Amino acid sequence: MSNNPGTAIVLCGGDINHTNLPIGTNASNAMVPVNGKPVIGWIADDLLAKGIERLVVVLQEKNTRLAQFTTWAYGSRLHLELAFVQGRTIVHSLMAGLQKAPQNGPVHIILGDTLITDAYGGTQDFVYTGTVPDPRNWCLVQAAPSGQVQAYFDKVPPAQLPPGTTLPALTGYYYLTQTAHLKHCTQQALEQQHKELSQVLQAYQQQQPIHARAVQNWLDFGHTDGLLHAKRQLLKGRHFNSLQIDPSLGIMVKNSTNQAKLQHELDWYRLLPGHLKVLAPRLLESTQSNGQVQIVQEYYGYPNLAELFLFADLSVDIWHSVVDNLLNLHQHLASHQQPLPQEHLHQMYQHKTLQRLEQLVQEQPQWATLLLQPTLTLNGQELLNWPQLKAWLTQQALPGLWQQSTATIMHGDYCFSNILYDVNNHIIRLIDPRGSFGPPGIYGDPRYDLAKLRHSTHGCYDFIIADLFKVQQPQPGHFSLNIYTHPTQQEVARYLDQKLPQIGQQLAHITLIEALLFISMVPLHKDKPQRQYAMYLTGIRYLNQLYNESSSRS
Repeated sequence: MSNNPGTAIVLCGGDINHTNLPIGTNASNAMVPVNGKPVIGWIADDLLAKGIERLVVVLQEKNTRLAQFTTWAYGSRLHLELAFVQGRTIVHSLMAGLQKAPQNGPVHIILGDTLITDAYGGTQDFVYTGTVPDPRNWCLVQAAPSGQVQAYFDKVPPAQLPPGTTLPALTGYYYLTQTAHLKHCTQQALEQQHKELSQVLQAYQQQQPIHARAVQNWLDFGHTDGLLHAKRQLLKGRHFNSLQIDPSLGIMVKNSTNQAKLQHELDWYRLLPGHLKVLAPRLLESTQSNGQVQIVQEYYGYPNLAELFLFADLSVDIWHSVVDNLLNLHQHLASHQQPLPQEHLHQMYQHKTLQRLEQLVQEQPQWATLLLQPTLTLNGQELLNWPQLKAWLTQQALPGLWQQSTATIMHGDYCFSNILYDVNNHIIRLIDPRGSFGPPGIYGDPRYDLAKLRHSTHGCYDFIIADLFKVQQPQPGHFSLNIYTHPTQQEVARYLDQKLPQIGQQLAHITLIEALLFISMVPLHKDKPQRQYAMYLTGIRYLNQLYNESSSRS
């Protein structure tokens, strides 16, 4: 194979087919979220893993969310071009992509709802083919014993197929080496008003042979069954050692050697009052053996709110309803109360923060220099740094939190990524509870959950976790931080801040806890130094805001 890996052209110019994929949250197949990342993200990451660093994404001008995501997430990691298509057929999309691609190298043409992770080695032009359950909606391929494609049968009735044969289908990944010739064939197809990619391939192979290659690892996100299969295949265990889904029974099995973490979660499910158990996936069974805990629960296919917040096309009105529903649910939990010992507050807000910063310096000594600087500069504004804020925090700000004397039932990690949400029916299901506030249990400070909620809406935590930000340090102690948000995020943040006082909460207290959350999370992300900076700078910015407000009142 040539040393030139070529250019990938990902075709995302078609409208989402709501017959095959009845999802009302996205305008493009490529932006449908799958386990915390949109489809286009899975495709782009696979291209990077294959050493393909030139990417052309073909899309409609109206798909602003798709354009923003690809630019923000991959603009600095790939040589990225956006090609906006005017016509309505896949041939128009292909031509738009070819006009952005170099003519002197191979191209990988990939449908925007397809992920094929097979290695693409070899020197031959090829198309990936696979077996499909219902061939009527596919383009089938007939190949010679040598593998060379002889004929295409595009969405033809079974009676018109060669008798006694079972043909594989094109799976949506095409590797073609003669780009200039391909562009010529595509232009001819447009002039002849052809609408199918197979017609371009037929013309192309009159000069350059194409071989059929059986696919090994193929995920098709373009219809419901394929999407559900992809979610199961790409499921990551987060803090679990393994997650397994049984689709026929609709159950999920979690295993973890972090026995304390999973035990606390298990106890939370068990201790919820009967009428609140509906808020979490039903616990079916649990076992403990050889230092490992296993939980078997119902599996819900709802997206989490982080996926919807980052990637979906939902109106502001829908997000207002989401916030209202989350606060109403919080009030249901808060109706169950018991006394809250002050030492639990002290442990969670002061001791944990100081302990985490000590952990940060021990594990990453390079942080010691930054943590000792009296000030730092963020986006051109000078801010007090940790040494200047610590005394005010421990002597003035935190004592204001100790006044809370009532514990309520809490989730403990009430952020968007742990809240499954059915948009059509406003059904909420909570996953991955903390199961402790200081000591294990289901009770704790209700403000902690609200701060977790605010760090998703206002603090842009989910954008940071998705690496949708850029942080730079042109000189020591001088930072710029740009989080790639959108107007909906800003409105949701504003709306939550408006609602918090209406349910009796002091916004300053919620913001203070949120700031401490960001700072205490820094050592937990040592594998992602840029995220660490984004989290620390966000926390310091909030503390400065609160410090300045406090100083202006005194």
